[in-house]
Amino acid sequence: MSKNEIIKVGQIGAGSFGIKRAESVKQCKGVELLAIADVNNAIAEKAGQALGVVASSVENLIANKEINIVTIATPNENHSELACAALQAGKHVLCEKPVARNADEALQILKASKLSGYKVKVGSNHRYFSSVLKARRIVDSGSIGKVVSFNGRIGHNGERIKGSWFWDKEKSGGGAILDNGCHLLDIARWFMGDFVRGSGLTSNAYWKEAPVEDTATGIFATEDGRVATINASWRLLSGYFHFELNGEKGYVTVDGRFDTHGGDRVFVRSIKDGGEIQSFDFGHVRPESYKLELEEFFESIRNGESPSPSAEDGYKIMKMVEAIYSTKAIEIPSHVSF
Repeated sequence: MSKNEIIKVGQIGAGSFGIKRAESVKQCKGVELLAIADVNNAIAEKAGQALGVVASSVENLIANKEINIVTIATPNENHSELACAALQAGKHVLCEKPVARNADEALQILKASKLSGYKVKVGSNHRYFSSVLKARRIVDSGSIGKVVSFNGRIGHNGERIKGSWFWDKEKSGGGAILDNGCHLLDIARWFMGDFVRGSGLTSNAYWKEAPVEDTATGIFATEDGRVATINASWRLLSGYFHFELNGEKGYVTVDGRFDTHGGDRVFVRSIKDGGEIQSFDFGHVRPESYKLELEEFFESIRNGESPSPSAEDGYKIMKMVEAIYSTKAIEIPSHVSF
């Protein structure tokens, strides 16, 4: 693909989130949204009218030779099948996180990408929040030294997804760790690199009737022993997400709790800079993270570069999820008697 060629996109998924994705595609320069599809044709027709694009069947969209890139924003159960079909049809793919319901399905996508030669980017828009990008620049500057640990939590109050397909394990693959925890798993890997060991624990701390977890915690280690801990919840009432990067020479704290803690902020303390705490306030306005994410993906395709997070990254994240789900907890007695 030449750098000046118009990229033509087909969107699969016409629900509320799919519409958000499609609107972001339309905001990108040098890109044209050609069609939108959904497993529910009536929803696709309604979305097509609202967006001013052709409403298509999923099969026709994937087969459309004009389309270069397929973006997927459907329930998790469809990700692997749709991504593999699009790759085999000669399309690059942006697939919303999680890339699949489990590691086996993620591996199928990775194999399809390798065999076809077409690329996959996993949709992880939290990387593109202003606060996270600022933290990335600080770490890259070397001011806090090598990151030796990561501690993060993420969540929402869960009411908006209660009883929806998110609760259906067949459709979602899991609960809180797949819904929002994937964002922090991705960000932890982005700052620290690959993890080689992991374990975790899941529970239903609030919704006892839910067939998937409403709370999950994971702990992971790199080859050289650096550690990340991550907590995801569907009943985190104090805000959205927060993480700390501890380096050899200082730390960075990202506070993305927009509603309850004064907006999106970054705090930095570095020995190099005299040990004083610096703060950066990005306010309550969420950045155009979906647009920034898409623009980076489109640019990577134009330049023949590998996108990040890639299909391989998505597979590794699903292996981290698998580690959280597969670990058996050791029971600790509430009282000891002899």
